[in-house]
Amino acid sequence: MAAATVYPCRGATITVGTDALAGIVDATITLTHEPIESTEISDTGRQYATGIVSSTVSGTIYYNQGNAAIAAMETKCANGSSTGLTIVLHTGAQYAWTTSFLTSFAPGLAVNDVVRASFSFQCVGAPTIT
Repeated sequence: MAAATVYPCRGATITVGTDALAGIVDATITLTHEPIESTEISDTGRQYATGIVSSTVSGTIYYNQGNAAIAAMETKCANGSSTGLTIVLHTGAQYAWTTSFLTSFAPGLAVNDVVRASFSFQCVGAPTIT
């Protein structure tokens, strides 16, 4: 059995609107497709049609309110405004959404440790993947 290749995430970027986030700890992109059942009474097997496509992005960053990009994220979450979102993976693959909503932004409390903030985006539709 061949050993699995491990890819470090150095060089990955997340851009919210025009602001590149600093201090990325981790991130997850979830693409979901919910097919619509179209089975008729005379069908012998279930039938499906293309349905709803959605995407979410969540992750963790090192929190620094003095960073303009992080302060802008907090504002977007507080006022509910939409924003563009682009993630470039360590491999160079790019996921881009023209519209997304920051649905949660949660700075933590850390005693004698680095403060982190978790975040979640609900994206409109499927991303453009290049």
